[in-house]
Amino acid sequence: MEIRLATLADAELISALNVDVQNVHAEALPHIFKHVADSSFAIPYITEQLENPNNYFFIASIDGEDAGYVYARVVRRPENAYMHPWNFVYIDQISVKPAYQRQGCGTALIQAVRELAREQGISTIAIDTWFFNEKAQAFFAREGFAMFNMRMWMEV
Repeated sequence: MEIRLATLADAELISALNVDVQNVHAEALPHIFKHVADSSFAIPYITEQLENPNNYFFIASIDGEDAGYVYARVVRRPENAYMHPWNFVYIDQISVKPAYQRQGCGTALIQAVRELAREQGISTIAIDTWFFNEKAQAFFAREGFAMFNMRMWMEV
């Protein structure tokens, strides 16, 4: 398995790697998430994110085949009246093609984010997941993530 830092030239690949997870979310919450069929659906957005120096995309390949990616952001929150300064790496997106799941790809991607956090001198990595996605929650728990916040909503 190879993990590498993505470049601007990888925007199309990242968009294509996102299709499976995007559609999982769209199936569960179609009023929020868009279904996609065209693997180029997110290229402009991804390109914009790749240009931001606080954003990092890592791509995983297995035997030369692109298998997944993770998108992480370095977040630096200054002190305010309510909170101490808080720096963390936030995993915005992670996706592994179904054919490559349960082969260590997700773990390797999370490890790349751990290394990024260490390089940045940051001790916290945060991630969130939608309540319906029990598979992702189980994976994140196996990787060492623990609940620290809960968001709720109501429709009116």
